Order: sequence, then structure tokens, then C-alpha cells
Amino acid sequence: MNKIAERAGALGLFATANALADARIDPQLAPADARLVEPAGTDVKRILGQMARRGGDPRLVAALWAKLDGRPLERALVAVDVLASSLASPRDPLLAELRAAASLLDEARTAGEVGVELNTHPARELVARHARPLVAGAATAELLARSYEQHLGALDELRARGDELLARPAARESVLAFARLAALARLPTLASVYLDWLVRGLGWRTPVLELCEALCDAGVPHKLPADAIDPRDVPVVERADLADYVAYRAHLGVGDSDTANALLMQRAAERPRWTRSPPLRNDVVRAHLGALYGHGKELPLARVEAACAQEPLWRYGAKVRAIVAAERAPTRAVDLFHAYLGSFGNDLDTGFAVISLAPEAVKRDVARLLCREAFFLPHEPAPWKLLGALAGVGEVIAAEIDARLMAQSA
Repeated sequence: MNKIAERAGALGLFATANALADARIDPQLAPADARLVEPAGTDVKRILGQMARRGGDPRLVAALWAKLDGRPLERALVAVDVLASSLASPRDPLLAELRAAASLLDEARTAGEVGVELNTHPARELVARHARPLVAGAATAELLARSYEQHLGALDELRARGDELLARPAARESVLAFARLAALARLPTLASVYLDWLVRGLGWRTPVLELCEALCDAGVPHKLPADAIDPRDVPVVERADLADYVAYRAHLGVGDSDTANALLMQRAAERPRWTRSPPLRNDVVRAHLGALYGHGKELPLARVEAACAQEPLWRYGAKVRAIVAAERAPTRAVDLFHAYLGSFGNDLDTGFAVISLAPEAVKRDVARLLCREAFFLPHEPAPWKLLGALAGVGEVIAAEIDARLMAQSA
């Protein structure tokens, strides 16, 4: 049995281990990445930064869990994300704690999915119910101290008291930066509650597009609040493009690329010949759907790279860059896929599109990277599913992994 299959067996993924047992795969054939084995950081922001690369690594989750002691809402939000998207060992003692913590949000969540139902359970209500009562009697000085740790209860209590802190742009930007970091750490439930609290709880409209991006990246755009996006948030000339972008991302987020492509074709036919160029973000969607459906050849890879250069932490842009390279620039496909892994970690949709569009030589190099990812990050579902797809046993592996995720998050 190879080392990869042994990793699967150690997690109790016996169907996966058996399906890959005879595969000729070796994690040592891929370039080394020291970040995959570095010790967990000692502060929350450093841990979240490591999770951007390693996802729900049990060592990082345990370190973050300790830092969130006494914060049941934040723990519950993290637990929802970890249980729904990261494979835990049945012997991990933290598993029972994660499940108990997530039960705090049982009315607001769906088993097997990240995110909470923000339409029926807005962030401001979740915070008021589960976080603010813990600090309601605290002195303002204590609330201010906790607010620097992005304590949701302390922040909302300061809001309720009308404290001037949350009127300061720097304070709001600090909370937004934390939410962005949580989204990069692949904790979309945690990120979306912070973002929704800023947008609808605090009434600060600036982060609304980031709320959309976080939930679309996580594959749960249906959990985007219906009243989150207000056309008045953008100039009149940009409203139609923004509405189209959100619609494209929402369809793509749930895997309905056919509807997204049909809408794109309809909008292109309706667009006046003489008009302003669409924003870069809309061109990135056109490049994505063009790579999948064989159109949009006038949009070169350089156009997508320009968008990524403007927003280097834009996960979707980097995803499309790797996909377009697989279809149009195979000599760069492996490097750009590797760059995506290095910045944003493993993602099933990105990897599947790359191996579907790329030539055989590229697939072999991608397979080497996936072996490394499965060996060092066995908790990540994507490498297992992608290796299964390459080996012709994708359905067996996907069924076992999906069943495990559903069971542990139920």
C-alpha cells in the first residue's frame, strides 16, 4: 500500500484507501512546501493566516479553539465551517467539542453546509442572542479591550451603547480586515457573520460585495441576505454590471454554470455596441465561462492576470487565472495552479476544472501536487476527490468523503 492510501486508512476512509491502494503515487515527487508542516502560530491572526494555506488542519483548529475560549458564538461559527468542510479523525478528542459548539446554531445552519441562514437569522440577532449577554454588564474599558480582539459581543455592546469607537473609520476597517482574514482562512461562516454585522448590523455598506464573494466562494450564495445588496451602494452607471456579476457568481457558486453562461450570452447580446467597457471583475467571469464553454477568445490570460494584480487576495480571480491557463496556456498551467494552492489552499472546483481542460502532461504534474496535498493535509477533501477523478475512482471516493462530512456535521 502506498503512503497516500495509508493516510486515508488512518482517517478511517477505507473505501478511499482501497481505491488508491494500487495507484503509483508518491508525495515526494512534488516540490516541498515548508508551510505545510510549520507549528501553529501563537495569536489568532497568525493562525488564520496559516489556515488560508492549510484549511481546517487539526493542529491549527486546536490552536484557534484555545484562543476563542469564552466566546461561544465565534466557536460555533468556526465549528460549522470545520465540520462541514474538513475531514476529522473519529479519534480526535476535539471532534465532540466542535459538534457540541455547532449545536448552538442548529436552527440557523444546515448539516453538511457551511454558512448560516442569514436571511432568517441575521448576524445582529445571532450576536444579540449568543454573544452580547456575556458582556452586557462589562465596563466600557473592558469592552474596548475586547473589541481589539474582534469580540463580537463587545463590539455589539459598544454599538448598543452608542460608543464613538465604531464611528471611526479605522475601527470599522479593523473589523473588516479580520473578516477578510477569516474568509481567506476558509472560515466563511465566521467571515459572513462579521461582514453581515458590519453591513446590516452597523449599517456600513462598504463590505457588501465582500459578503457576496465570501458566500459565493464557499458555494452557498443562497445564504446571502436578500436585502444585503442595495443598488444605491454603487453609481448608476455601475449598477447593471454589479447585478450581473453577483448573478453570475451566485449561479457558479452552486455549480450551475449552464445558467450563468446563458445569462452571460443574453447580456452580451443586449449590450449596446457603443458603451463603456465592463469592469475587470465581469471580464474575469467572461474568461471563466469562455474557458468552460469555448467562447470569449478575445479575452486573453493577460486580462485576468491584470485583475489579479489589482486584487492579489481575490480568490475567484486567482481561480479563473489557473483555469484559463489550463485551457489556453498549458505551459503556465501548473505554475498558476501551484500559485493558487500557495495563496488560497485546496479547492475542488478549481482543481477539477484544471484537470478537465489541461493536456495529459499537465495532469501528471497536477497529480504530483495533489499527492503532496493529500499526504500533508489529509483533512482536505479536495485532493482525495481529485486524485480519485484522475484514477477513475472519483465516485467511490466522493461518496465516502461526502458521507463522512455529512455525518460529522449532522
